[in-house]
Amino acid sequence: MNGVCAVTGANGYVGSHIAALLASHFAVVPMGRKAGSEGIVWQMGDNGVGEALRSHGVTALVHSAWDMTQTDAMLSWETNVEGTRSLIAEAKAAGVERIVFISTISCFEEARSNYGKTKLAAEKIVIDAGGTVIRPGLVWGERAGGMFGSLRKQVSGGGVVPMVGSGLYTQFLVHEEDLAAAVLRALEDDRFSGRVLTVAHPKPWMLRDLVLRIASEEGKQVKLVSVPWRFVYFALKSAEKIGLKLSFRSDSLLSMVYSNPKPAFSDDIPVRSFS
Repeated sequence: MNGVCAVTGANGYVGSHIAALLASHFAVVPMGRKAGSEGIVWQMGDNGVGEALRSHGVTALVHSAWDMTQTDAMLSWETNVEGTRSLIAEAKAAGVERIVFISTISCFEEARSNYGKTKLAAEKIVIDAGGTVIRPGLVWGERAGGMFGSLRKQVSGGGVVPMVGSGLYTQFLVHEEDLAAAVLRALEDDRFSGRVLTVAHPKPWMLRDLVLRIASEEGKQVKLVSVPWRFVYFALKSAEKIGLKLSFRSDSLLSMVYSNPKPAFSDDIPVRSFS
């Protein structure tokens, strides 16, 4: 064992895959609202976690949690950015030696979405602390969650599938196992400290082509019907204003429409292609 690694968001889709792989190399301590008896009960924005990190003997931290429920930009900043600042400061004070932050490929200097902007601010906190930032692409796998899982669910019944705008929005993919392996490598290799790593296969997929490929693999016949993206955006914003809980947010749509045109992929992180 390489020590004790705490994983925030260990019950989520991405965090659970990371924690599962790390378990064969570290003693893993999950951190979250439902951390279990062996974990640390914690959520974004909580303070005072340092003593728990010390008592568990944590030497490494993977921060994959993010509060996606906040639609207000100021509240999102307070919860996620300031929450990350507090977490990293307490981890460093508790003697945590290695830190890896799971960001997003939607994060870049010209990002239009609040998600991309807040992740960028959190990245700078982690880099200043000597940690490693990983920007994964769209995560896929056999039982994928997140956006890829939603796309698969859309085509599962066949028939008509709504398509945002032209569907010509670039996606870069990373397999869930490759992402977890990249996290392990970042924890074990000093050369990755203080770096931002974009982890995705460089082959671009247009959203509409990705949906059609998923449908083909599922053996489904689908017809794509275009819906103007601005209409979808304002419909989502209206639903959010009245407090409806949605599986896809208006801010996520901005991330997709205004994606990073030229991600700087990390050549030293192997990633399989989606076929």
